[in-house]
Amino acid sequence: MPGTAIYSVQTGSVALSAAATKSLWLLNPVTDGFVPVEIGVSFDSSAASTAVRVDLYRTTTLGSPAGTTATIVKVVDPNLAAATTTGLTALSAEPTAVEILCSWFIQPCGGTYTEQWPMGRELGAAAAGARIGLRAVTPSAVTPNCVSYVWFQEG
Repeated sequence: MPGTAIYSVQTGSVALSAAATKSLWLLNPVTDGFVPVEIGVSFDSSAASTAVRVDLYRTTTLGSPAGTTATIVKVVDPNLAAATTTGLTALSAEPTAVEILCSWFIQPCGGTYTEQWPMGRELGAAAAGARIGLRAVTPSAVTPNCVSYVWFQEG
């Protein structure tokens, strides 16, 4: 549908450590708010093991997170203006305080988990304030690699 402002952030392969928390991506609504409309995450473990908890969170108390600068891609209409939202992937320093919005246990050898929100029930991020991120919390002795993406709509 031309004119729909939907953008995407994709992580590269992120190596997860045992008994650790790792943010896969964190989006910052600089001048326009946004809503995530779809997220996906998958792991590459070769054998059944304890599930990884995945948390979708919002943070307004940021601290000093660090990571790789996210590449924001236009999904639906390549002629739209660039997104005003910025982001980080594979964070090396976590936000200091988060509000967990949703959590899932995902088997690390079970393929892809995808979540889509119905129109009108998307989770929101206000401009210049509430960042939204996705993190993996691994149990002891579980060290899969992970990839994730988010599609979001600005405005």
